[in-house]
Amino acid sequence: MDFTLEHYYKLLNQLSVSDNKERFNDKKGAINKALITYFSQTHQTIDIQTSLDTFTIKKHFIDPSRAEAFDRMTHANVSILLDILDRKEEFLPLPYLVSIPHPIRTQIIEGYSSINESMEVARYFTRQQIDTIFALDERDIIFFLQGKISIRYYTPPKKFPAGSDNRFSGESVESMEAMYRHYFPEGAWEDIETILGEVIEEKLNFSVIDNITFTKTFIPVFRSMIEILLLDKVSEEDRSKIEGQTGFILRQYFHPILLYTAKNLLDFVENRDKNAESFVKYFTDDIIIDGAGNKIQKFAITDRRQQKWNYSSVVSVMMQYKQSKIRIAAQKESIVSAQERVSESQNDISTEKKHKLEIMEKLDEIETMVSENDKKITELKRQIADNTDDNIALKSELKNGHDLYSELFKLKKNYSTQLELTKNRLTNKMSELAQRHKKLEYEKKALQSIIEQTASVKEMYELIAEAISLVLAKR
Repeated sequence: MDFTLEHYYKLLNQLSVSDNKERFNDKKGAINKALITYFSQTHQTIDIQTSLDTFTIKKHFIDPSRAEAFDRMTHANVSILLDILDRKEEFLPLPYLVSIPHPIRTQIIEGYSSINESMEVARYFTRQQIDTIFALDERDIIFFLQGKISIRYYTPPKKFPAGSDNRFSGESVESMEAMYRHYFPEGAWEDIETILGEVIEEKLNFSVIDNITFTKTFIPVFRSMIEILLLDKVSEEDRSKIEGQTGFILRQYFHPILLYTAKNLLDFVENRDKNAESFVKYFTDDIIIDGAGNKIQKFAITDRRQQKWNYSSVVSVMMQYKQSKIRIAAQKESIVSAQERVSESQNDISTEKKHKLEIMEKLDEIETMVSENDKKITELKRQIADNTDDNIALKSELKNGHDLYSELFKLKKNYSTQLELTKNRLTNKMSELAQRHKKLEYEKKALQSIIEQTASVKEMYELIAEAISLVLAKR
């Protein structure tokens, strides 16, 4: 919000203090406070000094380490968000969910990209601004998904009469199954998997999150993720059933989601992330006392064979698994390289065959011309023999025929030589292709051999991931 000297004088006039220093001094404190409040309406913090003649405002940048252009841009975004807050009802597809559409999201994010700031920075500051402007509770969640910004307000669990089925927010199992089949005839996993990695990175990032926070938030996060997914799928008349359908889908895919999450955690362990190390080390069969004095039962990572895994044993397997992935990736590159060489030979052969065909067509044309020229020469010789006069024109034409024959003979010889060279190149290329096919098959067999050699490591990895997915679910 710009505030000029003209605005200031107008304010002093309205307060009837513009021509009286004593009255001004009496109201100076109130004027300063009013101006601070005025700027705070657009989430701007200022220091102000005023006198009867002028004023000085010093604005606090949202990030003092950044340039003024950054602050101007973020202030412009504040105005956008305040407008959304004023018209909040227009952005509520569900009573508990604000959905900022793609065009507005783009407008907000492009402000950052215009001054070469990263998406990470854009999301961080936008999240801070939304948190302040919308006065969010720590249990409310902000998502950057599906090209939109979504604000999911915390809602306490619904209460249902004793004995009633409350699994799907009061919706019947039959109606939920029918709704699921209608909107997800091929199942919902592909849609979930598309956004799951981004959700985990944003809301359950294992490089920063602790076990207690994860346990408190992972179900609300996954529920909100599915709600946002459903908003893009279901018709307006079915939106009232989204809460029930969310529970239905989460039950269907709870294990695959947690298995994906466990593997995401193992990626951090593989890269020796310190926070992930602490996260895994937390899992033991111990009872701890939290800050409120409550007893919390912890659980060890236990696989289906009842073997327990600690951080050291998990890391050991992950290092082996990492090496096996490197070997497999390198071998796949060798296969790609071998396939490229096969394709190169195939292209060369195709080119040579085309060239051979062109030469043969030329030779056919020359043979046709030779045949026609031979007939012409024979006819000219007959005419000259029958004509007792010294016919200079016929003899000249005969000479031209012999000259053409010589030229055609040279052309035929040249093209015949080219044909032989092309045939030789084709033979060599065919031989080269056969060798490259053998090399490709060798590389494929080598890959299969590596996969077989590392199968036990892969099996242990899957076993650990399964065990972690189970322990993550325990609350």
